[in-house]
Amino acid sequence: MTQASGFTRRRFLEIGSGITLVAAAGVLWRANERGVFADPAGEAYAPWSMWNAPEYANTPLALVAAGVLASNPHNTQPWIFRVTDTQIDILADTRRHLGTFDPYLREMHIGLGCAIENMALAAAPNGYAVTAERAAGSLLDIGGRDAPVLAATLHLTRADVPVDPLYDAIPKRHTNRAPYDVARGFPDETLQSLAAMGRGPDIRLWLFRDGPAFERLGAAIVETTEEIVADHAMIEDSHAWFRDGPAEMARERSGLELDTAGLPSALLAAAKFLPALPAEQSHGAWLDQTRDTHVPTAALLGMIAVRDRYDRPQALAAGRLWQRVHLTASAAGLAMHPLNQPVETLDRERQLGKEAESEARLAAIADEPGWQPTFVFRGGVPTRDAIASARRAVQTVAEVS
Repeated sequence: MTQASGFTRRRFLEIGSGITLVAAAGVLWRANERGVFADPAGEAYAPWSMWNAPEYANTPLALVAAGVLASNPHNTQPWIFRVTDTQIDILADTRRHLGTFDPYLREMHIGLGCAIENMALAAAPNGYAVTAERAAGSLLDIGGRDAPVLAATLHLTRADVPVDPLYDAIPKRHTNRAPYDVARGFPDETLQSLAAMGRGPDIRLWLFRDGPAFERLGAAIVETTEEIVADHAMIEDSHAWFRDGPAEMARERSGLELDTAGLPSALLAAAKFLPALPAEQSHGAWLDQTRDTHVPTAALLGMIAVRDRYDRPQALAAGRLWQRVHLTASAAGLAMHPLNQPVETLDRERQLGKEAESEARLAAIADEPGWQPTFVFRGGVPTRDAIASARRAVQTVAEVS
C-alpha cells in the first residue's frame, strides 16, 4: 500500500511538472507570437531607415520615400504616388478612408498635405526645386470611394537650392501618445518658432499654454471623445484600422497597434498578450487615456484653422503646416500628438444633419470670426520615446512611368 501510494505521488508530481512545462512553453510561444517583450521590428518598419537610402538618392523616389513617413490619420497612409522624371502626382486613395470618422475626407487630405511637406523638404537634398500645384475644389463634392482622386502635383526641376534644416527631422517625427512632463512646460523658444509659421491669408495657428482658451479646448477634447465613444458607427470604423498583433501588422503595414498607444510598459505587455478588445472596450480605454493622461499632461494645446475647412487646397495647406509644426517639435526633442476629436464630431454632426454643437464649441475657443478650426493637437516634453509606426514600402505606393 505504501509503495503504491509513493508511486502515485511520484507520478502525480511528474505529470504536474510536465503540465507546468507545457503551460510555460505555451505562454512563451504566445508572448513571442504577440511581441510582448519586443519593440516592433521587421520589414513593416524598414521605411524609417530606408527613407534616404542610396538607391533613391537624386531621383524622384527619394521624395516619395520621405512622403510615406508623414503624419496621417489612423496610419491609413491614404496615398498613391504617380512618378515621372519631372513630376509626382499625389493621389488620395479614397478606398483607405475612415468612414464616419472622416466622412468628407478632410483628415485624409490633411494627411496628404503632410506627405507633400515631407516631399518638398526632400527635394533640395536630392537636387530638385519643387513647385506644388494643388487640385481645386471642395471636399463636399468628392463622390464615391472606389477610385483614386488627384490631390496635388509636384513639378520638379533640377536645381541647387538650400536644404531646410527640418529635412533631418523627418525620421525623428513620431506621434507620442504617452504622458508628457507637464511640470517642465513647453519651451518659449520653440513656441515662438511655431507661432512664426502660423499666419497666412488662408491659414492660422493658435497655441495655448494656459488660460481660458486652454481650459475650454481641453474640455472640448474630452467631451467630444465621449461623444465619439457613444457613436457605434464611428468606433467601428475606427476599430477597423486596429491591427491585432505583429503578424497582422506585417501583412497590412498600416493602421494602429498597441505599441504606439503610449501605454505603460506593464500594461502594454498585458494588453499585447491578451486577445484584442472589441471596439467598445478599446475605445473606452482610449477615452480614459484622453481624460486622465492626454489632456491633463499637455503643456501645449493647439489648433490649425483655415477659411474653409472643406476647401481641398486649404486642407492640404493645413496638413503641410501640421507636418512642419510636428517636425519642428521633433527637432527640439519635444512630443506632439493629434487630438482632433472636436473637429471629427463636427464632421459627424454635419453628416447626420444634427445641430452644430462642435462648431459652436470651437468658435468660442478661437473667438475670431472667419476662421474654421480643422486640426487640434497637444505638445510637451516626453516622458518616454515614441515608437515608430509601420509603413508601406515605396514600391507599394509608387507607380513609376
